[in-house]
Amino acid sequence: MAANAHAPGPVSEAGQNLEFIDLLAYIYLQHGLPDKAAVLLSARGLLAPDHPRALLTLALAWVRSAKPRKALEVLERLAILGAMDAQFHLVRAQALQALDRADEAASAMRAYIGLLPVAVAAATAGPSSARY
Repeated sequence: MAANAHAPGPVSEAGQNLEFIDLLAYIYLQHGLPDKAAVLLSARGLLAPDHPRALLTLALAWVRSAKPRKALEVLERLAILGAMDAQFHLVRAQALQALDRADEAASAMRAYIGLLPVAVAAATAGPSSARY
């Protein structure tokens, strides 16, 4: 067996880089730096543009950065991908509320609540049922 048989290849390295960006963006969000998280996740989108979890996190970063219109643009991309789970509707409700669109926000919150049992079941079923 060659010495480099276990060395990560280009795809593996790219995957590790994306995971690092995700982790750093999460840390920024947790420490009240949503603008920095949004910048990182926007750059990540150039490398892997259709990753639902990263897009949802980007939308959340925009909401927390007081840029709800940008959040709705990202959520529209998620909707096109068909990734409209409970968390999608929760972030959408927050963005709409920030824009004083109360009726739409309430509708999005009802969709979130309606999907909660599905989200809880998926989260407790284990890693084999994870979508992302």
